[in-house]
Amino acid sequence: MQIDFTHCPGGVADKDELHTSFFSDTALAVQRLRQLEKASFSRVLIDDAGGLLANMDLASLTLRSTQSIGVLVSHWPGIVAPVVAARQFAALDQLGAGRLALRVPPSRDLRETNDDSGLVATLGRTDEYLTLLKRLWSNAQPFEHEGLFYRIHGGFVPMKAADGADISLQLGGLSGTALKIAGRHANQFELPVGSFDDTRRLIERVKAAAEPFGRTQRIRFSLPVLVGEGEQAWQIGGASERAVAALAGFVELGVTDFIVHGLDDADAIAAFGREVIAVVRKAFRRHEPTVAQRRNQKVVLRQVV
Repeated sequence: MQIDFTHCPGGVADKDELHTSFFSDTALAVQRLRQLEKASFSRVLIDDAGGLLANMDLASLTLRSTQSIGVLVSHWPGIVAPVVAARQFAALDQLGAGRLALRVPPSRDLRETNDDSGLVATLGRTDEYLTLLKRLWSNAQPFEHEGLFYRIHGGFVPMKAADGADISLQLGGLSGTALKIAGRHANQFELPVGSFDDTRRLIERVKAAAEPFGRTQRIRFSLPVLVGEGEQAWQIGGASERAVAALAGFVELGVTDFIVHGLDDADAIAAFGREVIAVVRKAFRRHEPTVAQRRNQKVVLRQVV
């Protein structure tokens, strides 16, 4: 079983005691990224308040500064047209040689409405948007599309690999409609903070939603965890042995990726990689797929949707 760890940049104290992401300092960012790579983190989450262009720049910096670490870029559907987004991300995927993944958070619109019809319409737009991205990344010829939310004439992404752009999508959500969309599109489902029982039940719901699309075995599960104290993520503070035991419990439930918050000190990153990442992976290495199996999985993912 492949166990991944995604680093979420938090903050470092500057001279004015403010806390900013290490990405605010290019030299520090390159240093931290290489430390994360050395500590065997799989990916780094890029979710800058500056929006898509800022995120693209930071993703490019990460891919150019490292050799193996991937980038998980947050992108809200509808911010830019599907063809524009598909071309930008395909180019970035080429740069990273397949190290790019997209995190699709709930639309900003959902934060401002309690209207069920508005929720369904917004999620419907997300569904159509993701369908178009995947089609643009895979099709060899231009196509026409006229849907409820988008119209495309001669849709095509020329700058992509010969067999298409293989870009993983990470989604979340709790409503029935959100789970259906995740079941159809997600390569990875982002679980909210919850108990073991809550996590187990939600995993079962996601798999049930994926079943009609034949994707039950193709969705991996991600969980946010916090190193230290706080209220926004599941905490793994304390001795590394307890942290390993807690994470292993979630792995047994089906979680295969942990989004790690609160870890920005260089020594702490190295210790986490040595005492937690390496130990958890070793415990589940017997389930690790072979290189040939991974390649076969990629071939399946590149099929036209």
